[in-house]
Amino acid sequence: MTNMHNLTMGHCNIQGGLIGISKSTQIADMLKKYNMDILCLNETNLNNTIATSTLNIPHNYTFLRNDRGTSSRGGCGLLISNKVAYDDVSKLDTNAATIESIWIKIKSSQFYICGFYRSSGFCKLDDFLDYFTECMSKLKGKKVIWIGDINVDQN
Repeated sequence: MTNMHNLTMGHCNIQGGLIGISKSTQIADMLKKYNMDILCLNETNLNNTIATSTLNIPHNYTFLRNDRGTSSRGGCGLLISNKVAYDDVSKLDTNAATIESIWIKIKSSQFYICGFYRSSGFCKLDDFLDYFTECMSKLKGKKVIWIGDINVDQN
């Protein structure tokens, strides 16, 4: 069971890095130093030709990811400690094809967490704001944490 009052989360734009040892070592060190339960990663730069099992993921974490198809840019992921009980709730059944996001619900609570990445070249700001509004409408009355990079200055 996860106590939301003690949940530690962070965010990092890694510009790739899970394949090479240098950045993945820094990520592992950060997870340990700050005792993070959840770390949102942006610009994972992964695609469907790279298996999660080949990445340098700390053994006590699960990695959920949303790649940008066959592109080698963009993408987002959540590194989730194995001590966190959660359900993967995908994209909340929206029709937002250009939204890079991952949704989880912390079990035994009404907390939803969205890890997301929006780049101006892939997703228009208005499309992201429509997605945000649609998700918040679907989750009305629930507690929602958005963690990621909206790149609001890039339009």
